[in-house]
Amino acid sequence: MLHLLRQTRTFLIPYGLVLLGVGAILLTTPKHTAFFFVNGHSTPFFDQFFRPFTNVGDGLFYVLVTLALLFIRFRWALLSFACFAVTSLAAQIGKQLIFTGHPRPFRYFQENPGFPPLHVVEGVVMGTLKSFPSGHSTSAFSVFLVLTYLVRQKSWGVAFLLLAVLTAYSRVYLAQHFVEDVYAGSVLGTVLTLALLAWLEPWLDRHPRPWYQWRLRRPGSKPSIKNY
Repeated sequence: MLHLLRQTRTFLIPYGLVLLGVGAILLTTPKHTAFFFVNGHSTPFFDQFFRPFTNVGDGLFYVLVTLALLFIRFRWALLSFACFAVTSLAAQIGKQLIFTGHPRPFRYFQENPGFPPLHVVEGVVMGTLKSFPSGHSTSAFSVFLVLTYLVRQKSWGVAFLLLAVLTAYSRVYLAQHFVEDVYAGSVLGTVLTLALLAWLEPWLDRHPRPWYQWRLRRPGSKPSIKNY
């Protein structure tokens, strides 16, 4: 576990600071105030940027990353797929079975008038229920933590964290979630990914298989599958 923490510290240390800062805001600020601080500060540029960028937290992006890892090392793709499956399942259990009645901002402010109007970006379909936790935030923090663990240059961890934070921010900016939804999603994705990597990596070491080191060949490469 210590090895895992060292390998991902460039992601985890600044993430811990973000958690403390945002957590303090959530404890001392009403949910609508935190929400409108993000959603209320809009520009045409951010509208155009966050509308497609929010898909970084979609499960499809995680799947594409996993498929790309097949061209580097099958073992890495297996780790990515396992983290994707577990974190996505956990987020959906929370949304579909436990917190099903939690309204999203669009519905919440319809049922509680008197607040400023939401900033809604054209072309974004507004959800109404199952707001907690944010599945996009869960996936984003999981996939970028996995990438931090796998890349050789660990300084990329800071950039990966920034991408994860921007994904979570986009969910509030687009009025799809409250701040506490993305906060919980980030914790869920990070903690489950760390736990799974801490268990699965030693398990794979204890049960070695030749195909762990295989990779898919790229078009134009030699036909044999070689070790990475």
